[in-house]
Amino acid sequence: METNDFLDEDFLRKLERLKILAGRVLKGPQKGGHGSWRSGTSLEFQDYRKYQVGDDFRYVDWNVYGRLDKLFLKLFRSEEDLRVHILMDSSRSMAYGKPPKTLVAKKIAAALSYIAIANLDHVSFVSFADSVGSSLGPQRGKKAYHSIVRYLKDLAPKGETGLNASLTDFAATCTRPGLAVIISDLLDSKGLEKGLEALIQRKFKNTVIQVLDHEELSPSLDGYLILKEMETGETRRLSLSADLRSLYRKKMEQFLQEIREFCLKKGIGYYLLDTSIPFEDFLFDYLAEGTLLR
Repeated sequence: METNDFLDEDFLRKLERLKILAGRVLKGPQKGGHGSWRSGTSLEFQDYRKYQVGDDFRYVDWNVYGRLDKLFLKLFRSEEDLRVHILMDSSRSMAYGKPPKTLVAKKIAAALSYIAIANLDHVSFVSFADSVGSSLGPQRGKKAYHSIVRYLKDLAPKGETGLNASLTDFAATCTRPGLAVIISDLLDSKGLEKGLEALIQRKFKNTVIQVLDHEELSPSLDGYLILKEMETGETRRLSLSADLRSLYRKKMEQFLQEIREFCLKKGIGYYLLDTSIPFEDFLFDYLAEGTLLR
């Protein structure tokens, strides 16, 4: 798999333009190559933004609240780097789909890392399945991009998913908290809430990108089927009818809604990517909001 399997030169040029839209709120001791948007005491007041769940009330402008009856946060500007930790789900379930979910996840990771290193931020990678797997230490500068692509190329889906254990272990061992971007299908019956709580306690800012195949969201199969669970190898025979498909969609929506509500409550960015949508469209839409690398 060559670099161009992730991003072609035209797309890299688009990312170079889009990187200025990636906001910043995290503090790092080493100066970066960009201005960092964050709340709190800094060099110079610059702007306001609407209050979001999880923001520090100490930086709310109460004078503005008194006039508008709305909460706004003061933003300040400083020159700082950002520690970006990309956590890649490499469990067997990520091999499913057309295109495979793992390929889409790698494209997202490659794009986000390109934007981060273009801003002189540090990017590190950790893979996980039922536990933390291979890692790539902090990378900085555009020359590091080829090392990142080689790392992603070598990731192969294997093992079962263990989100809580993996995220908790990462939170406990990472010495430099920053922005944690979790890219996964989140298909773990035990959930991921405990793992995310562990990251929050270590003062990570968290973003969850859930990657699912379109068939997982809205199955089109019909008739008598033999289904095989990709991670455990368990098989099940069933007759898939319209009523059963409808029930499945309701259960899936309930599953997704629970994740969305938990992330909203905890101030965690959450995005769902249907692999039938070009990943460039997904990336541009959300980078344009300045919310993925912040």
